[in-house]
Amino acid sequence: MIAKYITRQEYQCRCCGGMPPDYTEPHDSAFEILFDSFALVREHRGSPLNITSGYRCPRHNSFVGGKPLSIHQWGLAIDVAVEPHEIDDFYSMVIEDIPDLRIGKGFDFIHMDAGYLIYPRASEVWKRGQRWSY
Repeated sequence: MIAKYITRQEYQCRCCGGMPPDYTEPHDSAFEILFDSFALVREHRGSPLNITSGYRCPRHNSFVGGKPLSIHQWGLAIDVAVEPHEIDDFYSMVIEDIPDLRIGKGFDFIHMDAGYLIYPRASEVWKRGQRWSY
């Protein structure tokens, strides 16, 4: 386990098994905030969460159609699979539990990230508490 409820296997890059270049243990504050936020959401939900994407190396990010400045490439984003009929309630729960996270909503997943902790910001949308839908 790299954090409460998160295994290295589900967080590491799916294509190369790599971890973020600056990932160290014990975690720095940015990783801790993301991982602690994930744990809080998981505990509020009361059941396991399926991480579909954590860290992505640049090659994998490009392969899956990620944006060139995807927060996944810094290891500060987690996508969680959610049943389509539960997506709106889950999205609202995450926003209520952790309002500082940047949160995106897809058809069958929620994107959570702590990209607002990256300085300097590469984009205006990297601000704390941003919301969007895919």
